Amino acid sequence: MNKSQARKILGLDGTEDVKEIKKKYRKLMHENHPDSSGLDDGEAAAKINMAYELIMKSFDGGVKKKSAVKKKPKTKTWSAKENKNAYCVRPIFHEVEDYDGNNIGVIEIARGKYVWSKDEEFSLFLKSLYETSKDLLDNARPSLFFEVPEIIKQKYLADITYLLTGQFIDSSLTLKELGILDIDAYKISAMVELVVGATTPKVGTTLYPAGISNHKLYLRNGTGQIIGYLSFKDDRLYYVIIPLLEQKKAQVKMVVADNTLKSKTRKKYVDLDLWIRLLDTNTSAIESTNIKIDELLKKYAKEGF
Repeated sequence: MNKSQARKILGLDGTEDVKEIKKKYRKLMHENHPDSSGLDDGEAAAKINMAYELIMKSFDGGVKKKSAVKKKPKTKTWSAKENKNAYCVRPIFHEVEDYDGNNIGVIEIARGKYVWSKDEEFSLFLKSLYETSKDLLDNARPSLFFEVPEIIKQKYLADITYLLTGQFIDSSLTLKELGILDIDAYKISAMVELVVGATTPKVGTTLYPAGISNHKLYLRNGTGQIIGYLSFKDDRLYYVIIPLLEQKKAQVKMVVADNTLKSKTRKKYVDLDLWIRLLDTNTSAIESTNIKIDELLKKYAKEGF
């Protein structure tokens, strides 16, 4: 349960003070508690208690009370480009520090259809889209008294977050910021995560796209053997390059570099030099992405019914 769900259960709009919240809580408990109502509705009472405890934590002080806090003044606008056709607005988050430079939390400083820029911490950008996806799923459910299994909810969250990411990253513009221009293409440091049993390719070997599945670009060698999938040292590139390839807006060339890595989990990685060339196309995936999000939300609303 999150705060959005808790507020709905308690019938709150977010403007109430502690006294009003307690009053609504006592009223709901009187109506739903098995001992007072005479109804066998223990599940509803448990939900109300859980919601009340979650909301009241917001009034416990949260941050250190004696610590002087410096924060950027809350702004009404954010100086980034907007995607007017995006599915919904999203929050812009900012890390709050005390005067000693210690991170003590995150606040929302703006809300809109803002495209990611370097002024926004990428981890907070992903948090923004994850929180937005959670709100979309919470609002899609016709009932709060039947919880979707967490493993199912996480799958929906991941799918919607990825779709939103594609709407709030200008792939072409971001690639120009993160890549190195090499004649008519951008050169990127990348990796291939080898699948079990794959032959490790030699330095200088050219690899080829074998298809995209679950937002992963699988690669093959010259004989057609699938050896693994594309990965990046800079996480931001995953949300830039894969959508470009999914939308057929780019071409790539990949050559095995001279550094072979091995992770702590014993999965093998091979370094790649990747060149990506943007194609001159006016096609847009905005409308189809909005339809996909709508379909996912409708499907989620019917889970368990």
